[in-house]
Amino acid sequence: MQRSAEQRFDEIYRRHARAVTAYARRRAPASTVDDVVAETFAVCWRKLDRVPEDALPWLYAVARKTLANQRRKRGREVPLAELPAEPVLERDPMLGLAFGALSERDREVLRLVAWEGLSLAEAAVVLGCTGVACRVRFHRAKRRLRARLDELDVPARPRLDPEGATR
Repeated sequence: MQRSAEQRFDEIYRRHARAVTAYARRRAPASTVDDVVAETFAVCWRKLDRVPEDALPWLYAVARKTLANQRRKRGREVPLAELPAEPVLERDPMLGLAFGALSERDREVLRLVAWEGLSLAEAAVVLGCTGVACRVRFHRAKRRLRARLDELDVPARPRLDPEGATR
């Protein structure tokens, strides 16, 4: 049985609204989260025929672009103090310091895999790059995070697996 556009959109929204909201909360001030989520799903509705069956990475990519557009409109980056703290970084201040010393590009690939639970192939969709490029970014970001932790003299932590598990 063929789903109508409304049924497909409703299914996508029901399955992914919570994840898209969490994604936005981790990256934007609380005052803009609802706008990011609303715009993400408005784009989803307008481009429903282009939304893949595995919609979540595509939705994250739209939310990422929406956040970038908001930052450009404001003409500045959001100060880190305005962004919500990630619980794992609050529990481990040294990890927070090391993570904060990374570039936004490194932090984003690590967030997508470790916090959003995406595979490297899914993260590549969000980042708009190939799977190979994403794998390289991820491994370089992990190496730089390890170097920052070493600078802080923090013992080794369990390794992140590209599929989101620890080793």
